[in-house]
Amino acid sequence: MADLLVRSIALDCDVEHAFATFTDKIDLWWPRGHRRHRDGSLRLEARKGGALVDRATDGSEWTMGRVRAIEPPAALDLDWYPGSPASPTSVEIRFVAVAGHTEITVTHRPLAESEAIWAQRVETFARGWDAVLPALKTIIEES
Repeated sequence: MADLLVRSIALDCDVEHAFATFTDKIDLWWPRGHRRHRDGSLRLEARKGGALVDRATDGSEWTMGRVRAIEPPAALDLDWYPGSPASPTSVEIRFVAVAGHTEITVTHRPLAESEAIWAQRVETFARGWDAVLPALKTIIEES
């Protein structure tokens, strides 16, 4: 098994607020530079089998991921498609209360279909999470 990509960030809010902001307000905070359609919209269907969808202004859609499991407000697990729908990866997001704040930990790993290309893509995924998580922190601190 290839190495895991793990990123964490502390948010100054409770777990429920962090989870709701991540799932319900994803279009407000997910960086436009980390979407396929910069001028479009992003929605997360927060249910098992739901999708993370990037919708262009022309109505076309790109599925970024599919919800494998969800346990509000503690966990969200996705099959992650950016870059290659034929080679999904796994993203597990955990929301944990720690000393008056919430710690979010993202664990990103290859699945059997993506094991062969993981080494080529992991740095791109790392740069993505290094932009996405601070954007979430910013929107929570501003609200």
